[in-house]
Amino acid sequence: MGHHDHEDEAIPFFVAVMTYFGYAVLMLFGYLRDFFGHIFKPEKYKAPPGYAPLLRDFEHFYTRRLYHRIQDCWSRPIASRPGAWIDVMERTSNDYNRHLTVTGKTIRCLNLGSYNYLGFADQHKQCNDDVIHSIKQFGTSTCAPRALGGTCQTHVELEKAVAKYVGKEASIVYGMGFATNSMTLPALLGKGVLVVSDSLNHSSLVTGVRSSGCKIRV
Repeated sequence: MGHHDHEDEAIPFFVAVMTYFGYAVLMLFGYLRDFFGHIFKPEKYKAPPGYAPLLRDFEHFYTRRLYHRIQDCWSRPIASRPGAWIDVMERTSNDYNRHLTVTGKTIRCLNLGSYNYLGFADQHKQCNDDVIHSIKQFGTSTCAPRALGGTCQTHVELEKAVAKYVGKEASIVYGMGFATNSMTLPALLGKGVLVVSDSLNHSSLVTGVRSSGCKIRV
């Protein structure tokens, strides 16, 4: 196949202009609302006492004023196994996507991004049977990070096995990679510590460093 056989389709000029215009309108009204909000309700824009802010000013602004308006484009719940095809739950909102409500309908979609790397979530009988047995024995909370779901005997046994395998005194197992960085760094860092962070670091590292309250240089 030649180089010119697969070219990207050009975005129509009108579509591009209206897209940027829509973002500009959202940002303009968002800054106006923030301006008056800082005057009349300043407590809404401050982190709780004893906590470091997780987001910078513009990131917090983007989340509140832009992302919430279009959040239904991401983080969409499914009502099927995460195989090649998934049933996405349809949602609706009456307050500009501030709150989303499921309608009871589903949309059949091709799954182009999933944590189901090896296909174990498909109709794999051995995996399905093991998962059902584990859920009946330990419940579903063990799928969450340890700080949320607690520690069970399986965690303890796994950590002992990992420590023995790598030849260390002890080990800590996390339920997800993001939590490894975001939850461990605040325990190791704090005020008076300077962290030199790469601008391309994963968001888990960024979240962990920011929540520690230390000084950051990028």
